[in-house]
Amino acid sequence: MSMIMNICGFLIATHQYPDPTLEYFYRQYYGCYIRTVERSTPTLHSPLEIAMIVPKQQHWWPVFTIDQAQSPSFKRIIEQGIKPGIILPDQHFSFRQYFKLKKAVEQGAIPIAIYQVEQPNYFAARATFSTALGLRPLMALVQSGWDENLISQPSGSYLIQTQLNAALPLPAREIKYQQQYFYNTNIYTGFEAGYQVVINPPSDAPLMNIKYPQMGIQWKLNGIDYQSSVDGIDTSILGYLFIVLSVVIIPLDFIFATNYPNILSTFGSSISWLSLFLGGILLLLLIVAIIRKVRANASN
Repeated sequence: MSMIMNICGFLIATHQYPDPTLEYFYRQYYGCYIRTVERSTPTLHSPLEIAMIVPKQQHWWPVFTIDQAQSPSFKRIIEQGIKPGIILPDQHFSFRQYFKLKKAVEQGAIPIAIYQVEQPNYFAARATFSTALGLRPLMALVQSGWDENLISQPSGSYLIQTQLNAALPLPAREIKYQQQYFYNTNIYTGFEAGYQVVINPPSDAPLMNIKYPQMGIQWKLNGIDYQSSVDGIDTSILGYLFIVLSVVIIPLDFIFATNYPNILSTFGSSISWLSLFLGGILLLLLIVAIIRKVRANASN
């Protein structure tokens, strides 16, 4: 059942009332209080029109999906010296996809990993493996739209994709909340006022007013903190070891087409078994050395 809300004097039809955090963002960045309206009216606006309510100079940043990584639009943006975002696949990817992504990153594209609020460990696993592959993510994309639980997630930049289900979108601004940044993100439908991240813009999109979002994202895996920034990856010695060792495990993902979390769930135990195996070899070599020394002394 839809409801009608008064936002900055405009009547908007939506399916649900915004959570307290989203309501706070509207007050903070649009200067608007949200109020419900009892009576219906023929003059209603779509939630997608909200960005035009409080006009501001339009800025945007392009992001591409893997199937558009070498499209005319992507190539044109790269040729202009602009670094777009490239969305990493949510599941495992083939060698062909990997080399396509790697080429895009080498051309200047910035990796973005998909984030699911209910599965933070899945994101952490994928981000760690992507780092080992040379596709270290600098931002997270939330395809399911705004979720108030995002404010309890790790620090970093989150692209919040607008849903077409009559839910209120994020304000078209760079939103800073504590140690997090949130950005209104849309599949291209035309440019609007404010600041937006645009997925798969057309090849004739005007390349003016490009503005990069804040870069950086954090995650935790097996109790180890990772912080990805434009300067590189920052973690503990054990964290770097996990990244290096994951290169050995990654080929198994390609061969057996296993999802990242399934492999990484055994990652810690794999290291334990590897340590035990190496320890056994060293112990065996020590025993052999002792036996040889005893035999040499006996022969003398």
